[in-house]
Amino acid sequence: MAQREIEGDWVFGWPDRKRAEIMPSKDADGRVIFARSPVLDLEGMLTPVDAYYVIAQLQMPDPIHPDDYTFSIGGEVENPTEYVLEDLRKFPTRTVRAVTECAGNDGEFFSYLREGSNMKKPSLRVKQNEEGGWNQMSEDCEMPDIDEILEAIPTTCLVSGGEWTGVPLREVLNRAGVKDSAVAIRVQGWDTGRPDPVTQYLSVGRTDFEVMDPGIINYDKGLPIEKAMHPDTILAWAHNGEYLTHVHGAPLRMVVPGWAGNWWVKWIEKIEVMDHMPDCYYQTHYFVSGDSPEDPNKKPMMQLGVKTLIKYPRDDDGPLPRGEHVIRGMTWSGAGAVVKVEVSTDGGDNWNDAYIEESHDKWLWRRWSYVWDASEPGEYSIMARATDEEGRVQPQTEPNFQRKHFDWIVPELVTVE
Repeated sequence: MAQREIEGDWVFGWPDRKRAEIMPSKDADGRVIFARSPVLDLEGMLTPVDAYYVIAQLQMPDPIHPDDYTFSIGGEVENPTEYVLEDLRKFPTRTVRAVTECAGNDGEFFSYLREGSNMKKPSLRVKQNEEGGWNQMSEDCEMPDIDEILEAIPTTCLVSGGEWTGVPLREVLNRAGVKDSAVAIRVQGWDTGRPDPVTQYLSVGRTDFEVMDPGIINYDKGLPIEKAMHPDTILAWAHNGEYLTHVHGAPLRMVVPGWAGNWWVKWIEKIEVMDHMPDCYYQTHYFVSGDSPEDPNKKPMMQLGVKTLIKYPRDDDGPLPRGEHVIRGMTWSGAGAVVKVEVSTDGGDNWNDAYIEESHDKWLWRRWSYVWDASEPGEYSIMARATDEEGRVQPQTEPNFQRKHFDWIVPELVTVE
């Protein structure tokens, strides 16, 4: 593909994140390759673009100018087609507001909450300098210690809320004429590389197992045709009212509301409609649930659970004065709108309903609050749990060896003086 010169922050990184303590990691060219979102520092429903979390499993591609961009649809269709970006803008557009959450977000808490765990509680306030993150291992590199990996790659704060504009994928598929034999679509991105075993060891929390080496691959995912045809599954070219930035998948990316961020394929190269579910590395070997890495019945992880985040008070806020306090936070679900949030101040013995702000965006998180009369000094264990519109009550996720899709209830231990 022809490349023309491109300049600007959208290629080489983010603007300075003046309000955030958490800094992004960058590659040798100054491009952001890993960054966590300062979730405790932000108040809006939509995370600013320069504070949105960033993660890529493989090497980011070179920037593609929108005027040079093409992608194709083929496979089990009547009319294989190659599109330029301007072609897509002739379709009916759709704007979707949704939470994007990495499948590994808060995965460290699985270990922290296990009975008998002596690890330090993961923090949502950890600073990360520009040299943070983990570099790809070379073949002759000695395997690092798992504690070294965990320290280098924290897994908290990999969640953000955004507004995405594009075309419903089903509009494009219908125009191509999907055959009755279709059961899935394979979406392939321009990002390529050799999967690093470090990510697997980080996810599992140990290094004593063999990791499948697929060689050099493109990042791809196999989406069931039913999800591909959902009206809110879109091919997006805009984010928060502006054209996509390179680090977020420009010129075109998938938006798959309710499913983890690894399904939101960035830098789309092609879409192939298939009569079977494809064997994609990142859904048959990674981002899977099961009892162990050796489990022959591992399954791809798709829909997110139901979840709450306590923003205040947190156990690292220090002692609180006696009196009235407002416990507040955010809540979201992979199945749609959260309809109920309950708060406990005694470690889960008693629960009270919190107030939830109204929202017309079923895939976006919602604010909640609860007025707490903390008139008595002492130690309190503050907890929150959510129920979504399908009746799912937090937590939903069973323990899984890759420590993905965390939605357990995390207590905040608060002292009132």
